Formats: sequence, C-alpha cells, structure tokens
Amino acid sequence: MGENKLPILDKVATGANIKRLLRLKHMTISQLQVSLGMASATNIYAWCRGEMTPSADRLVHLASIFGCKVDDILIIKE
Repeated sequence: MGENKLPILDKVATGANIKRLLRLKHMTISQLQVSLGMASATNIYAWCRGEMTPSADRLVHLASIFGCKVDDILIIKE
C-alpha cells in the first residue's frame, strides 16, 4: 500500500496570513479582540505567532470580519 499523505496545517504561515489580513482591513489586534468579543488579546497574539490556531468558531468569525472564506485564512503545507 502507498503512503497516505494528509495535508498539514502550517501554523506559522497561517499566523502570518492573519496578520496580513488584519493589515488589509486596517485593523489592530485590539480592534479584532473587541470585534470577536474576547476579554484578552493573548490568543490573537498566539495565533499571529503561529503558536496556536483559532477554533473552528473563531475561524468562521474571522472570515466574516475579513470578508473572506475560512480557506483563505488557513495555509496548508503540501
């Protein structure tokens, strides 16, 4: 049997992409925190550094805020 290679999420590139999308929307992390109704921006900073990825619910919220699809946020390693 051949190897079944599944796609892998690139957390660091996804974080960089979230930062890029913030810049395109002219939003700060603090503004995003308020838009998402989060008490702290700690997780957003961790997303941007590629240490964590947003939950599925947060990805849907980010896509709505950025005016894109969830697939446009996530970066997949080939």
